[in-house]
Amino acid sequence: MWSTVVLAQTPSRWQDFMVQTPHYQFAWVAPQDTVEETDEAYEDEYVDLKSPKKAFVLSALIPGSGQIYNQSWLKAGAFLAIEAASWIFYSHYTQKGQDIDAEFKAYADAHWSENEYWDYIARRSGQDRSDLEALRTWEKNNYSHSLHRVKDQQYYEMIGKYDQFNAGWDDSEVGLWDNGFSTALRSQNRLAYDDRRDDSNRAFKNATSMATIAIINHLVSGFDAAWSSHRFNQSQLEASLHLTPRYWDHRSCTALTLDLRW
Repeated sequence: MWSTVVLAQTPSRWQDFMVQTPHYQFAWVAPQDTVEETDEAYEDEYVDLKSPKKAFVLSALIPGSGQIYNQSWLKAGAFLAIEAASWIFYSHYTQKGQDIDAEFKAYADAHWSENEYWDYIARRSGQDRSDLEALRTWEKNNYSHSLHRVKDQQYYEMIGKYDQFNAGWDDSEVGLWDNGFSTALRSQNRLAYDDRRDDSNRAFKNATSMATIAIINHLVSGFDAAWSSHRFNQSQLEASLHLTPRYWDHRSCTALTLDLRW
């Protein structure tokens, strides 16, 4: 804030005051009660500027809080609502995905048999059924995928996704598969299982989308709060001419002050 002050002394000393004082300092002595009233009026006119950095950090941490700092209540409510909704839906879709995941894995354990699959591989390869490592080697050399040794995510994905594992499903026509038939004889249990696995993946993707929306909401809220603070500060650029208390020659006086605020 920049100020130019004009002071004036009592009329009885105006000639000495004019000679001894720079030309831009003129004022008149005011009673003490007038000085105090002017001081209070001046304080009432002061407006605190906003910090764009503070506004950004607040909204980046909690969307809407920077808008509250700027006293933009509608924006604050909108950003807070988006934040709450995104995490509520994230929780919903995550739980849904986990529930379906547990469901289709239990379904696979009940309807897909690893023993039947290796029986099928033994017949196709002519290998000894009791030599599981030989069967795995033949599987690796003749198929695009190998059954995982542990029931991890890839294990449950492959038995529903690829035709080579169709023989392990309890409603598959294994005999026809031995003769080379494949796609046209897909197990209905396998198809139902694959649909539920897709449902689980879709729910997890929706949860990821909700988390992405929440992150974007943090950033948008932060930048909006910072920009609003900047605009508010620009709007405070003004010139005002008013009276303020000053002291001259150890005496209270009133000054005519020009303020520029930004």
